[in-house]
Amino acid sequence: MLQAVSRLPARCPRPFLATRPRNVRRQGQAGGGGKAGPPKKSFTIKGREDAVQMRAEAEAPFRSLRLVLSGFSVVSASLGFLISIPQLIGALGGAASALPLEQVQQNLAIDAGAIALFAFAFRQDWLARDKQLARLQREETLGALPIRLASGKQLCLGDLRGSARVVLAAGTRQQVAEALAAAAPFRDALVKSGVLFVAVPIYEDGDASGTKETQAAAGAQPGAEAEAPLTLPPLTAADQRWRAEPVRLQDWQAWFAQQLSYSAKAKPENGLFVGLRLDGRVRSSGSGVPPWRRYSLELAPLEGDDKWVGFFDGFDGRV
Repeated sequence: MLQAVSRLPARCPRPFLATRPRNVRRQGQAGGGGKAGPPKKSFTIKGREDAVQMRAEAEAPFRSLRLVLSGFSVVSASLGFLISIPQLIGALGGAASALPLEQVQQNLAIDAGAIALFAFAFRQDWLARDKQLARLQREETLGALPIRLASGKQLCLGDLRGSARVVLAAGTRQQVAEALAAAAPFRDALVKSGVLFVAVPIYEDGDASGTKETQAAAGAQPGAEAEAPLTLPPLTAADQRWRAEPVRLQDWQAWFAQQLSYSAKAKPENGLFVGLRLDGRVRSSGSGVPPWRRYSLELAPLEGDDKWVGFFDGFDGRV
């Protein structure tokens, strides 16, 4: 699985490289030296924005249609409301050809209700669209961050889409080492499910934990001997399908800092984790250690006799 991915070229960000279609011949290569026909245009994604728009359309294919219909409904009801105002003036003034006052009032009430209803629907869809685009933009930015496999091959996180369920653990070196140690009892099951662990030590050991206040909150006695801190072991050949390490930690730190600005519940002093689906979408995130037990029980295996069994396997697990 990851062995095949590791053969990809080490270029970041990878997504959206335009390539010349293989079936297009160069001029002068046609039989008999004749002129080749015009090259066929290939479908390529030119940038991250295009990818975000395409993913947004795939997730909510009818949202654009709903926005158009809601918008036109608001405009139509507003015109009807404006037309009913002169009719109301004529009915109140007792004009000879004026509509009955009750009918005009009914028309105004219907138009006002339609404006309020369709404006509310338009606003809800628009806010949902903005929220979705912001989430997809963050996911695309995350997919462009570089990592290094145990084999030494460097690639972008987005290159693993479709082949690995990446789990990120960010914090101090001790916190990410503790997250790795907590996953040890479930390693075999997680590897079969395609989980790839990436430890991201973006904080110094004194920035997020390890202070006297934190130890006191954890119930440690002032004079008690502290346990030896865990250390993050280096990558080995046995970690090829299990672990990877980040490259350019400042970019990873900037991404996690942006996520913290969107969430008031996440506390960096407890460590952070982000679990991704096979397609690169965020499955779960929060503070503390990743829920390794739930991952091992609920994520469908990608290999073996138990591959893709269960009703929820097509949804990439419920976690």
